[in-house]
This record gives sequence, structure tokens and C-alpha cells, in this order.
Amino acid sequence: MSAAPCLYGSMNASRIVVAGPLCKGNVSDVCVVDSKCALVTKNISSVGIEGTITMTYVNGYKTGWDSVDAIGDLSNLSTIGLSVVNFTKLNIDAITFSRTLQYLLFDNMSIPVIPETLNYTDRLGHLLFIETNTSNIPKTLPVNLFDWTFLYQPLNTDTLPNIPYSVQYLDLHGNEITNLTYHKLDWTNKTHVFLHKNKLQEISNVKFKKGMLKSFVLSNANISHFELDLNSFGALDSLGPFQILNQSFFDAQEYGFRMNISNITQDAQKCDAVKGVVTELWSLHAAINKKTYSVCVVTPPPAATTLLPTPAPTVASSSNTGLIVGVVAIGVVILVAALCFFIRRRNRKSDAEFEYQREGGKSAGGTTSTRFITDNTATGIDMSELTLYRLNQQDVVPQKKIASGAYAHVLYGTYKGTPVAIKKLLSSRVGVSEVQGLIDEIKLLASFTSPYVVKLVGCCWDQPSDLECVLEYMNAGDLRDNLIARTAVDFTWNEKIHVIAAIVDALAYLHSMPVIHRDLKSRNVLLDSVKSAKLTDFGVSKEDTQETMTVGVGTYRWMAPEILQVNHYSVAADMFSFGMILSELDTHNIPYADVTNPKNGKPLVDTAIMSMVIAGTIKPTFSHTMPEWVRDMAQQCIATDPEDRPTAMMLSNVVRKQIKREAHQLGV
Repeated sequence: MSAAPCLYGSMNASRIVVAGPLCKGNVSDVCVVDSKCALVTKNISSVGIEGTITMTYVNGYKTGWDSVDAIGDLSNLSTIGLSVVNFTKLNIDAITFSRTLQYLLFDNMSIPVIPETLNYTDRLGHLLFIETNTSNIPKTLPVNLFDWTFLYQPLNTDTLPNIPYSVQYLDLHGNEITNLTYHKLDWTNKTHVFLHKNKLQEISNVKFKKGMLKSFVLSNANISHFELDLNSFGALDSLGPFQILNQSFFDAQEYGFRMNISNITQDAQKCDAVKGVVTELWSLHAAINKKTYSVCVVTPPPAATTLLPTPAPTVASSSNTGLIVGVVAIGVVILVAALCFFIRRRNRKSDAEFEYQREGGKSAGGTTSTRFITDNTATGIDMSELTLYRLNQQDVVPQKKIASGAYAHVLYGTYKGTPVAIKKLLSSRVGVSEVQGLIDEIKLLASFTSPYVVKLVGCCWDQPSDLECVLEYMNAGDLRDNLIARTAVDFTWNEKIHVIAAIVDALAYLHSMPVIHRDLKSRNVLLDSVKSAKLTDFGVSKEDTQETMTVGVGTYRWMAPEILQVNHYSVAADMFSFGMILSELDTHNIPYADVTNPKNGKPLVDTAIMSMVIAGTIKPTFSHTMPEWVRDMAQQCIATDPEDRPTAMMLSNVVRKQIKREAHQLGV
């Protein structure tokens, strides 16, 4: 039987870096082969002659290869980073990345056109091209990309719309861009935008979002027309002067606007031509700026009336206190006040209870039930709000229960043959308030676009009490079960850092909306063998019974002291809970599992722990094997004062910087 043809036979290359079977060793070995797949160099050297390739592992580095002129199949590697630097000529057309790759850098080499055929991984979050003589931004960039850095290139601005919406960190400096006017650019998901050293003259058709945008950097620009809609103007105008945040493990983080050697003086005639109003930008900071920046603000015409679902309500307190998400916790979340906590059961009013009547006139529990009133007017429930998300009920096939809570259970099933998770209210919990809560949850989930939050597939129902929420299925269970079932040897910090990155990116996304998760713990982090970890809230709503208060299965051990004491929720409460998750990742136990009663040696009950959390006399344990930067991050997250805790956006940058540091020793 003849051997399979070599994949590299048509390449104009003679020394191709590959990993796996062609190296005739372990599947993770790296070697150099020729265009006939014959082994040229085994166990490649650590220092390249013409260039260096750095494959980064969490616990070390493997670098270099002599005089290679192409990269081939690296899919057998377990790398999180790949840096390709200082090559005069390198063919990347046939590159296949490892599934674990998160960070990819090409620097100081020649890649005139990025191939549209590159097969990026789902986990790739950071993609950097620096001085690679590249003109295009391909259409096939990863849909989950977080960081797009594209510096000092002969950029064709016609390809700017190809930047994925998911990108939050956008660095386009040094590309000789003179105008951003020819394409509509939706940058409402961008948190950091760097456009300095571009000699910009005109900007229009670019949209930003207030609360999302954290920094905007522009230099060497002389702009005569800067056209913004009202919302985008608000996003820029809300920024303060540039500042750098430095806190122990933080690298320099930029927030605010920076306008070095730049002028923005709006041409009044150009503004009149688009029916705009010349408006001063950053007028509150004129004394600091020592100059005036004027832009053209255009108010859009009234939008046509369309029948869209009512947007999820927002909280009108502070910018830090946003819409509160509880994916399965549809009922009233347990609120604990003062140092003493009175345990009580919630009594439901019978006139608010409706049950779905199955065939034969019996409810799921076997008792006679009242059929749920399907008249929307009578019940106050408007199912038309879900029309956009409605699925054919026959296409949704439940199979087995995988999680349960006090108000709902979750089933594994399929939608048109694709695995899904199906959430349905318990037959005893189909009152008007519960059904409305599920409707609100579905609408909220539909508004999410983050790759780090479990996605809504849709919903289906025959009558309101039958409402089912169909969600993306994650095949590796929740983080808590993984921590229970796996040892620290099996569940390494390499993998845990992936989980940390996903959680902070999810929180940064939610908090920007603004949404507070409010029930963050390891049970609400789902894992998958292919996809990144994602936030959810399956099967966690617990009634405030004595049992849940004493066996450590409630949410109290993850709650911030201000929640336990005065029920004050803000995004900082989520950050405290994230610190508790970091302790779980370290010890594989729930928070405070090692704390015992000195009188009898038994574990403390939740009520005792809560009192100590409020008093500030207890902190979770961290081991000596925990990476120092993760421990520093955790300790800041669990600060007693909410003002002392970092934001999710800060931590997202910390983790990104750490990945870069691991990737190439801060060489970027």
C-alpha cells in the first residue's frame, strides 16, 4: 500500500516546521521536514539562524528552529502561544494551529497578504501582526477574537470592516491611515482603541458605546472633520484625561483619552453639509487639555416603529449597579442582612400558582391542577416578546435531566440533532412571576454576544407554563464537578488559566452592559472539551432553608460582605465572588472548607462564616503552589472594601498581559 502523498509537495519550501507523526517520535515532538515530508532535523535547536519561533507553554518555553522557510501542521502541540519573529521569508499558507492556542504573534517579517484560508482555533483571543508588510485584514479572523493588534503596515482601509465585532482591544497605530470615512465601522464593542501615528485627517461612520469604551488614543493627527452620532459622542466625551493604573501585578493600563500632537478643529461647512452641530469634545477637561477639540455631532432621524421584544430593564442607580442576571435563579434571590440571619421559607400565594395540565387532567406531580390560563391579557404575560426566538417545538427533543434547582430543571437534549441544554420550570413553579422571570431571562440571554457566556439557541412553548429555554450545550460539566473529580496534577494551572481568562472576559462583557451576575461561583462556570469556559447559572437557585445554610451548598460562601450586611449589589460584588472562584481553583474545595470550629473541630456552618466575612475576620486559604500573580489577583478581589477591588476589565488586561509575558517574555 503506497504512502499518503505529502501535504507540502506543492509548497515552495524545503525546511518546514511540523509537530507530530512526521517527527517519528512522540506526538508532541517538533521537527523540520522537507517538501516530501522526509525528516531533516529532529529535536530542533533552541536558537534559530534566520529567525526565531517561540512556542509558549505555561510552565516553560520551547524556542527556535534553524533556517526554516515554512510552518506546517502544529495541531498536536498543547501550546497557548506562538510567536514568529524576524524571518526574511516564511510561508504560512499551510500552517495548522494547536487547539489550545490563545496568543499568536507575527513580528518583523514579510507577509504581504494574510491568507483567507488560515484555520484559526476557537480559543485564539490575541492576534498580533507587527511590521509584517501586510496590506489586508482577512475576512476569516476568529469570531471570538479579543485583541487585534496591527501595527506599522501598508493597510488597505477597505479591509477594516473585516475586524470581528468581538474584538475589544483594537490597536491600529502606525499604519499611515489618513481617513476613516469610507466604511461604516461598528466599534461599539471596543474598550481600547489606539489610532496614534496615523496622520488622520477625517473620521466618520465610526460608532462607539458609552460605558464600553475605556481608552482612546490619537496622536500625530490634524483632523478637520470628525463626525459622530450622539451616542458615539457620549462615549468619547465620558472619558477622562489619560491615566495609567499600576497596582502590583498590573502592567501599565491605559484609561481615558490621549491626544499627543493632535488637533481636532471641525470644519463648520462640512458639518453643515451633514446637518450636524459643531460641539466641543471633552469640554469638562479643557483646563487640563490646554486646547479645544471640536467635532460634528449628528442626531439621527427617528427610527421607524418595529415590533421588537421589550429590552430587559436596567437598574437606575449608579453606573456600577447594572441589570442583574440570574439565569436559573428566577425566584427571589436570598438577601441576608446584619450579623444574624433568620432562616425562613417563602410562602407562595395560591392565586399566583398555575400548573401545566398534562393529558388526563393531572399535573406532573400527579395532583389535579388548574390549567394555565393562556390568555395573555388575563395573566399579564406577553408571549409575543419571544416571537423572534421561537423554535419549532418538535425540533427540540429533551432526553435526560442534568441539573435541578428550586425553580427549574435542566435537561440534555437536541435541537435538529445538535446537542443543547433545555431549561424548564418545575411543575410546581409555573406561577405568573416565574414564567415572566423566564421570559425576561430569555430576552436578556438573546442580547448577549460574548463567546464567554452560554448562548441562547431559542425557546419553545405550547402554552406559557410549557416555556422552555434552549441553550448551548457544554459537554464537560461545571467547574465545581471538575474540581471534585480531578486532582491538581490532572487539572493543571495551564488549563486553569484558560478558565480564568474566560471568566474575566465574560465579566468584563457583562459589566459593560451593565449586567451584574450576582451568583458567581464554580457551579455557574461550564467547561467544554473544545470551547472556552463560559458563564451560566444552571440549577443553582436555592431556597433559604436551614439545610442549604448549613451544608455549604448555597451561594453565601461566595458573597461579598456588603451583600451579606446591607444587600448592596454592584459589579464589585461579582469581583469578590471571582476571588472565591480563584480560591476554588487553587484548593479544589469550596471557600473556607478548611476552617473548623475550635471547640469541636467540625467545619463551620455558613451562618458562622457569614458573620466572620462581614466582620472581616476570615479569608479563604491559598496554597504555596498557586502562581504568585494569581494569588495577588485573588487577594485584591476579596478586599473588604468594594472600592479596593479591581474591575473585570482591569483583570482581563492583567491576564492578557500575563499570557503575552508567558508567550515571549514581554518582547512585544
